[in-house]
Amino acid sequence: MMGEKTIFITFLGDISLNAKYNELYEKGEKPFDEIGNVLADSDLVVGNLECFAESKQGENLLKKPRLKTKLETLNYLKDINLGLACLANNHFYDNLEEGFQKTIDFLTNNNINYIGASMTGMEEIPFIFVKDGISVAILNYVTPDTNPHLPEDAKVKPNWFYLKKVEQDIANLRNKVDYIIVYPHWGGKMEGALLPDKELIPIAHKIIDAGADIIIGHHSHTIQPYEIYRGKYIFYSLGNFCFSDLTFENRQIYLDRRRNYEGLIICAQFSQNSIFINPNKISVINNRIVPLNDNIKPSKLSNNPLLNKLWAPYLFYERKIYSIISFLFFRGKSPISQVKNIKLKKILHNLGLKKQRG
Repeated sequence: MMGEKTIFITFLGDISLNAKYNELYEKGEKPFDEIGNVLADSDLVVGNLECFAESKQGENLLKKPRLKTKLETLNYLKDINLGLACLANNHFYDNLEEGFQKTIDFLTNNNINYIGASMTGMEEIPFIFVKDGISVAILNYVTPDTNPHLPEDAKVKPNWFYLKKVEQDIANLRNKVDYIIVYPHWGGKMEGALLPDKELIPIAHKIIDAGADIIIGHHSHTIQPYEIYRGKYIFYSLGNFCFSDLTFENRQIYLDRRRNYEGLIICAQFSQNSIFINPNKISVINNRIVPLNDNIKPSKLSNNPLLNKLWAPYLFYERKIYSIISFLFFRGKSPISQVKNIKLKKILHNLGLKKQRG
């Protein structure tokens, strides 16, 4: 319809301004320049903020690995026009209460909204965006299987994902807003995998059945296929928006160059009567975010044989075998040099032959 009012909301995957991004910020570099104009045109940019400010209080030693960034490096969030930081993830408590509070203060001082975790009992409150008479509610959750590893006395609480609660939250909003977006940090069993946890599929369908209009997931750090169920989009994981290799406990942790250096940006156009979804791929090149050809689209989930008859061997491959193959061959090093760094205990653990302590 000519002249119909619309609003534009852009959804990003995992945002971690760790390690190398601190160096880039100190040098005055702009790693988001090539994508900044796209994000600047959005009425709202939503992202999973997974890396919080470092703190003098220390770190959550129960969580491995942990992420942190310098407070000033969070200024990059302004370069991507972030309007809503979703905090329900497995790293929100990495830097304890002080790191969480410093991050919250930064967001507040820079007019960036946040949901999903709180020290004041506000973690379950949704964010409702209203413009031109169109209202969109965004619900952010984290599933326990992503392993935040919180101590019992943690003062920061996340919005935990439990299906009955999600369904009730949707029911409470259904007659109050035009659209409901569920934005979960989930699928811990398939972190790093190219397909979602098979058990998530019926859960996602029930969320749509309850009245959600879109599901946009994250946590796996990989792009996973999407599906359209009852005319509604389900993105199981957008992959990374930005993430750097990290040094943790005196060892270097490298991202998987084949899987972790690309992501999806979901551009959603909402009108009074319809939603138009445009998923676009991005790539990370030397920690710079580069948009890819618009003709490159994510794959659909429908009728994937690995999710049916071949699920058990695929799961074994992802959980037990792929990490060993990637360690040996996918990091730009020769397998012979990598063998010298292999720890037998870790291999036995990966194969399920030895229990790992802790």
